[in-house]
Amino acid sequence: MARTKWLDKGFLLFFVGLGLLSAIAGIVLFSAVQENQANLGALENSGKAFLKALGSGEGDEACALMTRTARSELAAAQRKDTCPQAVEAFTGALSDAERDELAGSYASRFFPRNGSLGHVNVDDNPLQISELMLSEVDGKWLVAEWH
Repeated sequence: MARTKWLDKGFLLFFVGLGLLSAIAGIVLFSAVQENQANLGALENSGKAFLKALGSGEGDEACALMTRTARSELAAAQRKDTCPQAVEAFTGALSDAERDELAGSYASRFFPRNGSLGHVNVDDNPLQISELMLSEVDGKWLVAEWH
């Protein structure tokens, strides 16, 4: 009889412990999913804001959403002294309709399994940008490069 009580208590403790472990695992998993969703939202917002700034030709705004390296590379590629001048040169020949198309060309976002860059896929647009790669700098997602 004493052995039966001990077994009953053992089973009870086992199931209580299993329940606690399951609850803790659920909370940790839920927190991780929430954090990932928040990062995806921030990535999406940055990608959309960058495309909108490019579409409007706002050099200062677009450059503020780029990493220092990306700003320098764009200025060098456009043979301009500053990033805002390079954005204006890069987008200067676009018509109003093409600017609107570029500003609304966001398609989707994702994080690769390994790597620290976030990716934003871009729909067809007059600048033929198909993807933005964003890097988190000081808690803010900035465009590091595009293809």
